[in-house]
Amino acid sequence: MIWLLRLGALALALLSTPAVAAEPLTRMERSAIIKALEAGPEPAQAATGVVTSEALEAQLMAHARREAGLVAQPARLNRLWALEPAPRDLSAEWTSARTSGAAEAWIRSLSPADPRYRRLVAARRDYAARVAAGNWTTLETGQILRLGDDDPAVVALRTRLAAEGFETPTPEAPSLYDEALEAAVRTYQELRGLAADAVVGPATYRALNVSAAVRLAQIDANLERWRWLPRPLPAVRIEADAGSARATLFVDAAPVLEMRIIVGAPSTKTPMFASEVETVVFNPPWNVPTSIARGEILPRAARDPGYLARNNFTYQNGRLQQRPGPSNSLGQVKFDMASPFGVYLHDTPGRAAFLRPVRTLSHGCMRLEKPRELATLLLASQGWTRETVDGAIAQGQTRRVDLAAPVPVFVVYSTAFVNEEGLHLLADPYGWDAQLTAALQGQVLAQLDRDMAPPESECASSAG
Repeated sequence: MIWLLRLGALALALLSTPAVAAEPLTRMERSAIIKALEAGPEPAQAATGVVTSEALEAQLMAHARREAGLVAQPARLNRLWALEPAPRDLSAEWTSARTSGAAEAWIRSLSPADPRYRRLVAARRDYAARVAAGNWTTLETGQILRLGDDDPAVVALRTRLAAEGFETPTPEAPSLYDEALEAAVRTYQELRGLAADAVVGPATYRALNVSAAVRLAQIDANLERWRWLPRPLPAVRIEADAGSARATLFVDAAPVLEMRIIVGAPSTKTPMFASEVETVVFNPPWNVPTSIARGEILPRAARDPGYLARNNFTYQNGRLQQRPGPSNSLGQVKFDMASPFGVYLHDTPGRAAFLRPVRTLSHGCMRLEKPRELATLLLASQGWTRETVDGAIAQGQTRRVDLAAPVPVFVVYSTAFVNEEGLHLLADPYGWDAQLTAALQGQVLAQLDRDMAPPESECASSAG
């Protein structure tokens, strides 16, 4: 069914592709096009000497449109998807490249050059092969399995893990849950965003029983979101990933600081967008959004008359505000950036939550595991050290320090990525993989009302 939908989408793309030059392709151009098509995420069946120049150029334009991120229109699908690829006239670019003798270079430039994209393309090929070979077997989910168990269900578990590349040496007793299988299960859990306890329970069964076709669609959705990002990405930047709940600071295009983050709950999703950190705020106050005051804090205060005083809440200009301090909901460091959604990067007093494998807990803002380290690195060129950062916080007064040069921030949503540990295929907490998959396959999903309006964030209007 999926391949029929893909054929329909490809046909639509070909019909809507702008006309290309009628000049016959040169041998070099044909070779470059075929090489690009064969190396793409969905290799085309192009054959030299058989496909006409017009047909081959039509395939190239469909490939170019996909790799340029122009198949879907993110903000029209979901208002919280505010990452938009740059508009392009691909037909005009191709004509210009041919005229200037730069056709081969233009074709090579179509796909994102980031190694992470290329690694995910390679993973897609593996899963496409698994889909073509037939889906793996669904496991019976009633029995919890752990080290030392001897049961026929263990044999089925071994077979299922091997089907996705998690092979184990075949022991004399395949039905025995031995240490090698325990290690394979633990690795599987780590790469699927699960608690890595090596116990095969309900959550692990749910992940194991996701079909190969769904995993392939998940990879496709993540490749598509890659295509919405600028090319190249700025050498100095922050990437905050709501899908994996992690953030990374890049300097000279290399990661220099990585950390866990807490992101929006499914009911108050963290949007995808680009911005810039302009100011570091030490000891920020929190101007409580009206919805949170009415829905959470004031009802709690009504049950507990001392709650507001104990937690440093006061009224400022008729609005509830939490004074700066270690218990402030924004923590002791906030990173100001313009956002149509009113969300920010900030510290938090709730440190224990960073140990959870699932960290979709906030009202939309991104709480940082290492805010002081990030502040130190962002302000290092202005003479700040960890000691001066700690000193500014220890003073207890609100202090705003503008960055000499704003640092770009990209808030993304990744549920499939490849790193040194392997291919991570995580849960889809916001349902955005499913929504984008439906759009890419030519379906239209109705939007939930809460996705069509910017959320009121826990750190909106937090400047004092």
